[in-house]
Amino acid sequence: MASIRRGIGAAPPALGPGEDFRPFALEPCRVEAEEIPPAEQVATISPESRESMAVAGEALRFRAALREAFAQRLQTICTDLAARVLARELRLEPADVASLAQELLEHRGDEAALALRAAPEDAAALRALAAEHGLALRIDAKLLGGDVALDLRSGALESTLALRLQTLLAACAGVA
Repeated sequence: MASIRRGIGAAPPALGPGEDFRPFALEPCRVEAEEIPPAEQVATISPESRESMAVAGEALRFRAALREAFAQRLQTICTDLAARVLARELRLEPADVASLAQELLEHRGDEAALALRAAPEDAAALRALAAEHGLALRIDAKLLGGDVALDLRSGALESTLALRLQTLLAACAGVA
């Protein structure tokens, strides 16, 4: 068994019956002369090797910084591109808020729904659905067109454009 206190190659002292270990705990470390390598066995690094190692280290640090900058910029580009494509699509065909609200109603489980909330421009599309489920329809000026929320006793389920975009980008980031 090796002793950390005494060095790797040290053997523990042999204790006889009834002997105590305490006298050995403060005993100085003994290193045998043959355990110390001679000076000519120690490796030396030439100045050219040191310079090569420094250049290689700089190259690795530069590559890591470049990779990090690229990853950050790529995320920004993807986010911007997704927002632009989504905005263009919504101009061509507005979001189907009735389908979004129906999905929220399906995801509520057994929880009692209190009201549907929508942006003022989407209220007309949700009146029939709210009446069908016996829910109040609340106009929420804080919501943007295409955003829908379902108020429950314990909180709310939301399907906002920002949340859907964030979910899409997170899924894309997981794939990349």
